[in-house]
Amino acid sequence: MSKYYTELGSFCTKVFIGTDENGKPKYKKLKAKTEKELTKRVFEFKKTLEDGGDIEKSNDTLGKWIKRYEASVQEQVDCGDYKESEYDMLVSRLRYFSDYKGGLLAMTRLKDILASDIQPAINALFKKNPRTGKPTAKRTLERYVRALANVFEFAKKERAYKYSNPCDDVKIPKSAMQTERDAISLYMIRLILETEHRAKLAISIMLLAGLRRGELTALTWDDIMLDKKIIDINKSYDFKECVIKDPKSKSGIRQIPINDILLKILTEAKSEAKGSFVIEKTRGGRMSEKAWLRLFESYMLALKAKDAEIKKNQTSCKDDEVFEEFTSHQLRHTYCSMLQWSGVDIKIAQELMGHSEYEVTANVYTHTNEDSKKNAAVLQSEFLKNTFLKIQG
Repeated sequence: MSKYYTELGSFCTKVFIGTDENGKPKYKKLKAKTEKELTKRVFEFKKTLEDGGDIEKSNDTLGKWIKRYEASVQEQVDCGDYKESEYDMLVSRLRYFSDYKGGLLAMTRLKDILASDIQPAINALFKKNPRTGKPTAKRTLERYVRALANVFEFAKKERAYKYSNPCDDVKIPKSAMQTERDAISLYMIRLILETEHRAKLAISIMLLAGLRRGELTALTWDDIMLDKKIIDINKSYDFKECVIKDPKSKSGIRQIPINDILLKILTEAKSEAKGSFVIEKTRGGRMSEKAWLRLFESYMLALKAKDAEIKKNQTSCKDDEVFEEFTSHQLRHTYCSMLQWSGVDIKIAQELMGHSEYEVTANVYTHTNEDSKKNAAVLQSEFLKNTFLKIQG
């Protein structure tokens, strides 16, 4: 005879959970489709009670925990500890898991979810991103998994989840695209520095100081201290909201040293400046999305013309002298790469780039090339030479 009673086709039992304020016994009703499943639920329930966990929350679904986690992050936004744009992106990523297969994952109890339940969702996202309709890149997939992993970690802190995080065992498909933005070539850097154009100032600042396009759009001449050779980054332009606001993160507030090449370019530009913004539209005023697009298109044509001029006057063309179009973010990536080539410590590079996470800078620093390897020997020679001269002196 079963130790449980049946009710509407389910096996049920009641577990004592304590007494109320009047001393009256309190019970928790548990039910399952089979005796074996109910026995397991009773065991887990009692174990959670012994560990001091939250019984009610431990049985809640992924959907409920996602909402709790989002509410927790929203509080951080209200306190200024979390960026609104970052929160919106987090909600967007978690919504994918909530909506996956009509809410199948969202309706599953958090503690019942395994890596094998999450993997199909990641595989589907890899094949087609619902926002773009295209395959999802590796780095983006990793961010989706990280967002979901945070939900499980949040539940742990709330003492409602005591298992290992299933997201730790989720695999990113090996064929997922790598969205590495390579540094532009030394030949392209030469073209930039030798081509006179209205865009040269903007391109040079992104290349030689590593500014984001939004930071450069908001940059004023008051932010540039030519006498101290410093660019003060304290604001950024949001192209979606069309407003100037604080940088992307607290680490985005920084001071960047100006090298001699950039100093000369800035000094000449300031002597001819008519407005307050360092980079302005043709008729003055802050740059817009369309203005940047037109500026880049015009500049690429000028660079192509310079490339043709150089090659016309050369008897032979080297293999690495290839013209390649680039993006504004590639210029920033190149600045970070040049810091590595110059032997700048990675922590200093992180500060100069305004990266809030060490791993972001490390991703650039791990992409070495033959030139950076050769430069290591040059830097070592300079160090030994300088040290030797000091010893001799």
